Amino acid sequence: MRTAILAAALALAACQPAAEEPAKPAEPATAETAPPPAPEPARPSGPPKSIEAEDDQMPEAWVTDVHLVKDADFKIFSTAGGDPAINGLYTYLAAYTPPDGWTRVYMLGDFNSWDVLEESATRVVLKISRSWIEEGTGDIKTAEEKLIIDLPATPETPVQVTPAT
Repeated sequence: MRTAILAAALALAACQPAAEEPAKPAEPATAETAPPPAPEPARPSGPPKSIEAEDDQMPEAWVTDVHLVKDADFKIFSTAGGDPAINGLYTYLAAYTPPDGWTRVYMLGDFNSWDVLEESATRVVLKISRSWIEEGTGDIKTAEEKLIIDLPATPETPVQVTPAT
């Protein structure tokens, strides 16, 4: 009988919820578990270049990429055009002006590719890849660069494009 009571007690104990163990203290962050540091903002590395709005408002071509700038009435877009082996993405910044629409378009350049690294209501930083043919050898050279694009505050203000690090 004692054995039966002991077995019943053990069976009931097994059905009871286990006592909660105290939470383990968080382990300090290590190089393996710490989030990666935020990248430093782009800094100018040369003088800016002013770009006036194009006379042809919106280019009529095959649009390949579009990026709407957060918190600003601007978009960056590319059209397919040139030799795809040497650049080929004609890349523009367009400004939206209500009620007229996309009224100002600025050509930023002719690139192989581009990515938005940073953006705010006043500027965008692009990482671009561009190529050229080296004189004398005819070799194709490619470079990756950063560009700071200062968004114009008024329709009369040109876009400022500055090389960056």
